[in-house]
This record gives sequence, structure tokens and C-alpha cells, in this order.
Amino acid sequence: MDEINPQFLPWQADVLKRALALKHQQHLPHAVLIDTASEQDFSAFACYLSMLLLCDKPDNLATCGNCQACEMMQAGTYADYSLVTLEPNEKTKKLNKNINIEQIRKLIHEVSLTRRYERLKIAAIYPAEAMNKSSANALLKTLEEPAPQVLLMLLTHNRGRIPVTLRSRCQSWTIDPPARTQALEWLRVQGVQDEMATSYLQFAGGDPVLALHLKQHGYASLVSQFKSRFSQFLRSELSVTDLCRGLLSSETAIIRRLINMTLMAYCYQMSGVDANAEPRSGSDKCGAQAIMDLRLKAQQQLQIEENNLDLQLQLEDVLISLKQILTRRFI
Repeated sequence: MDEINPQFLPWQADVLKRALALKHQQHLPHAVLIDTASEQDFSAFACYLSMLLLCDKPDNLATCGNCQACEMMQAGTYADYSLVTLEPNEKTKKLNKNINIEQIRKLIHEVSLTRRYERLKIAAIYPAEAMNKSSANALLKTLEEPAPQVLLMLLTHNRGRIPVTLRSRCQSWTIDPPARTQALEWLRVQGVQDEMATSYLQFAGGDPVLALHLKQHGYASLVSQFKSRFSQFLRSELSVTDLCRGLLSSETAIIRRLINMTLMAYCYQMSGVDANAEPRSGSDKCGAQAIMDLRLKAQQQLQIEENNLDLQLQLEDVLISLKQILTRRFI
């Protein structure tokens, strides 16, 4: 297992407290499904939760850092902890889209072995929604017939994509998003000034980790520049090729977010409401539906990591389609 950096965020503390209390009561379940609405990487939390449960002398939610389990977890060498996640494809070197059945079979074999230490054996699967049908089916028997002193953790950003056969055999824990005040305070600690923190938190839908990521990539400037250039494109003063070329220096996930935000803004506008669902003058239900259909199409087309399509060509197609919808509205 690669070296890990176990850590948690303040709004994840409630789940840690719950897990630690169940351990002290000797009521830990054999399997838990932990879900979060955040888009950000969840593996560091999985490692910290595991380290906390394995620690000999935790102090509140702090691990001691000195016991055998803590030292080995920090070094990534603790033999009774395993994390199953997406692996790079040997040929393409890109991450596979799914957690495959061989990975799950290896995990099942691992949890069936005798524990090396007199503590829990913990196996985490993240992102659990990436298990394909065969992988999920392979895991089912292990959930139905759990080994003693083994904790299986399924961590997900989308619990609805976990088969109900698996969900029903796990205790469900949810990490709620932070309150606005907590999110803003966390951003302040990261060095983001109040006004900017408020703006970026809105861009990120209330997710402070994503807000920090967007700030680090200059998302506000990108949005401002795109609005100006898109207006030029609508007036036929800028070609679609030049419009898209201005976006390609940003990472693909940020481009997808910008396009999705643009489509949603026009959808709200055509529906006769603003982004806060407050009524405004004028509505075009057919236009709004056309943009919603385009949004679904864009989500598929811009997943270039999966479909091997050219990003600029797909962007051009989406933006030309949007221009056609908007132009028809004013004809």
C-alpha cells in the first residue's frame, strides 16, 4: 500500500465520534456505508477513520501517533488495513472507470486471512459506486457472512449507485455538508478573504474544499472572461474555435463545471426564475427543456477521460448548439 496521509475535515467529525463511540461500546457493525455529497477525494478520511479505530490511545478525535498501529498506518505498512480503489490501466496508464472483480476477490481473500495483530482488520472500498455489477455481486457473500473482527467500509459520493443488496447489509453513515458559517471559517483559515470566500463558496455549491480548489485555479477570472467572450460569440464577433481555445488551458473538470453552470443559468432564465428559484419576468419552457437536454448531452460528451473524444470538438458542438437555442428564442 502506498504511503498515505490520514486526515479529516471539521465537518467530518460527527462520523468519527459515532465510530469511536460504537467501538468503545463494542457495537461496531461489520460493514458501514459512508456517503458524502462532496466531490473531493475521500481516501484520506477513510485512512484517518481507520487509524482512529486502530489507535491504542485515541484522545477525543486525535490519534496518539505513537502506537504500533498509528506508526504503521502513517507509513502505509499496516498489514490489517487495505484500501481498494481505482487503479491505472496497464496499457493506457489512465485510471480505470471501475473497481473490477479481481480487486474485490483479492480483498475477500485478504479479510478471510488470520489477523496479524490483536486489533480490527479494516478493508475500505472507495469510490464504492465504481464497483461494477460483478464486483458488487462478489462482495455480497462477504457482507452476508462477515468474518469476526473485520470492518468493511464502503465510501461513496453517490449512494444511489450502490446496489440495494449491498446497502441493506451495511449500517449507513452520512457526512453532512458544513454549515455556511463553518465553511466560511474553514476557508478563512486557509487564507481566503471573506468576500472571495463567499463568492467561491457559491461557485462550489457550498463545498468549501471545492471552493478552495476553484480559487487556486482562478475560476472567478475564468467565469468573467468566458461571459465576455461568450457574448462576443453570440454576436458573431468571435468564432467558436477561438472561444473554446480560451478555455483549454484549464483542467477538464473545471471546464465541465463552467459549461454546466452556463447551461443551468440559461435554463433558469428561460424558466422564468433566477438561480434562487425566485420568479422573474418572461419564460420559454420549450427553450428551457432544450437547454436541459443539451446539458445531459454535454455531461456525456465532455467525459473525455472515458470516451476518448477530442475536448475542443465536443466543446464547440455544445456551444454551437447553445447558440442555436438562444438565437431561435429571439427570432
